[in-house]
Amino acid sequence: MARERKTAVLDACFLIDWARYERRELLKALFDRAFVHREVLDQLVSEGVLSLASKWLGEGFLAIYPWMDSDEDVALRLISQLSAMPEIPMLERPDVLCLVIALRTRSCLLTENKGILRAVEFHPDLSDVKVLTAIDILESLVIEGILQINSIDDYIAEVRAYEAQTGHIFSRKRLDESRERVISWLRRG
Repeated sequence: MARERKTAVLDACFLIDWARYERRELLKALFDRAFVHREVLDQLVSEGVLSLASKWLGEGFLAIYPWMDSDEDVALRLISQLSAMPEIPMLERPDVLCLVIALRTRSCLLTENKGILRAVEFHPDLSDVKVLTAIDILESLVIEGILQINSIDDYIAEVRAYEAQTGHIFSRKRLDESRERVISWLRRG
């Protein structure tokens, strides 16, 4: 049976962190294609992330989403609505564009942006958007057998390696939740 094709949308904060991770190519084992908006690419300035984006664009893994007038209409409506919701931190335009692409393509949105996480939680039109953070991706890599581990200590070591390489430190709560899911998965195996 063929594996379901999975697509992702990458925002700048995810791309910047993920480009620093030594196992960054594993993302291509989880997703067949990743979309990015041109305005997100404009946010990338460091040589490492620009090199990765260029490489992935050349390989066809990363694709610039073909933005249309109807997408712009949705983006403008969301920008207006989200800015009026006090429970959602201010989102920059490229962040909202990522939400629109994820909504339109039914793709997972990969981000570390708390504003995006809150927007999906509180805005009813965005409730179907699936958002994954780097720790979710690391966990998925393990559970899908792409990143081989033999113990929970192996998993925590990989998470710590990610943190050291990227400078992104996961909250204790998120790490504990992920740890428990991986322990449960290990017990089934």
